[in-house]
Amino acid sequence: MIEENAPHTKMVWSFSSQVLDEALARRIANEKVTALRLVFHGDAEDRIPKFIEQFRRARSPHAAEQASIMVDLSYGARAQLADLQEPTEVQFGEKLTMSPVSAKADTRFKVQVRYWDGLFREGAMVYMGYGHVVLKVKSLSKNQVELDVIQGGTVYPNMEIHIPETRAKRGLDSIEDKHLQKICDLHVEYLVLPGITDPQEVQTFQNRIEKMTKDPPWLILRIDSIDAYKRLDDLLPVVDGILISRRELALTTNPVTIPMLTKEINQKADDYAKIVLTASEMLGSMRRGPTPTRAEVSDIANAINDGSDALVLSEEVAHGPFAVQALEVMGRIIEDTEKRSAEELNWMKLTPSIETEMDAIAYNAYLTAERVRAKAIVCVTKEGNTALRLASYRAPVPVIAVTFSDRVARKLSLARGVQSLVLRMDPNIGEVLPIVNDQLVRQSWLKPGDKIVFVSITLSSVSARGSNLFTVQRLQ
Repeated sequence: MIEENAPHTKMVWSFSSQVLDEALARRIANEKVTALRLVFHGDAEDRIPKFIEQFRRARSPHAAEQASIMVDLSYGARAQLADLQEPTEVQFGEKLTMSPVSAKADTRFKVQVRYWDGLFREGAMVYMGYGHVVLKVKSLSKNQVELDVIQGGTVYPNMEIHIPETRAKRGLDSIEDKHLQKICDLHVEYLVLPGITDPQEVQTFQNRIEKMTKDPPWLILRIDSIDAYKRLDDLLPVVDGILISRRELALTTNPVTIPMLTKEINQKADDYAKIVLTASEMLGSMRRGPTPTRAEVSDIANAINDGSDALVLSEEVAHGPFAVQALEVMGRIIEDTEKRSAEELNWMKLTPSIETEMDAIAYNAYLTAERVRAKAIVCVTKEGNTALRLASYRAPVPVIAVTFSDRVARKLSLARGVQSLVLRMDPNIGEVLPIVNDQLVRQSWLKPGDKIVFVSITLSSVSARGSNLFTVQRLQ
């Protein structure tokens, strides 16, 4: 059922592969969430496909929607501390040594890492956690690295180690075809790629996926470095969306610039009609407590007002006892913020450029919906492109995407303000509008006499021939 007051901003629930099991699948199967994000870590190649099957089996057949599945191929941090038993203080100017756990070297810290080779680079900045302690590589040998402490602090057991300069190495190449094939066979809706900055590398991976399935998942690219931000115009055309990892982005640029960079990235993604997910410790404090901090509430509200399609809960929350409460808290913040977001934006959002027929039709349909006070914009979309373009304008009324595929509907579930209506019929049928009219009255809050703007691009609503048009209609 299409809801009249459904939140425009969607929610994504994150889980590290370390916590995935059948008990979790049963516990979360019927929670109201748009998508699950499953993050590769360690032995995730086997755990994630098994968990997806368990989750889908546990889902009630009476549930209104099936949550979409997003598999994050980024592996999170490439390394973390091992064998540290208690918190340890390090001081500015101190020299530290590290080695992999497999080495017999006598070093201060042991590192659990999938690939030691290429992890460090001479002169590279190294961040323990996300800037709690900052180090700089002084020298390298085969199984040991020496580092200077640039910013002292407390080092905790199992703390993640981040080296932005080498982060993208071994990302996609390290995923074997047999594991990737398992994921494709399960028909997940999205794959999150690590912070690649070369569009050709993304295209190569896309080609690899297309050899495995006729219906490839949408590709979501992590924007986790200033280099990826600078190459957005090259990267956005070859992906379906982006995930802004503000926490990691802050490691490669001045953290005080992150709020405005986030706004600029949202604007750029809107220009290309791409989905935007915003992440970074969303409600991370609720791993240990039932209530969020004021800063976290403000952070979520700002991400909504920036125009994010979806917000990603911190995967760390899933390790604690308040995961469901965190989901409910985020839902309430979204609802309250959207009710109060009639005020003007506190920054200038640019008018989108009109370069194609789709741009012209979609943008003017959006303007018309505003001017005639339509109850909804209804678009026919085979692959989701028309709905994404309409969603990019952040229309004040809902966008109802009429599609012919449950899978396309699930892919569109993350698009801001979009709800889907699936038609069980031949997509080439000529008389679409009367059928859509009937299903809207039966399956949504809309009623006869309500005004809608109906958009049809390259699929005719009135005859067997293709058309590019929008019309103002009253439901019968």
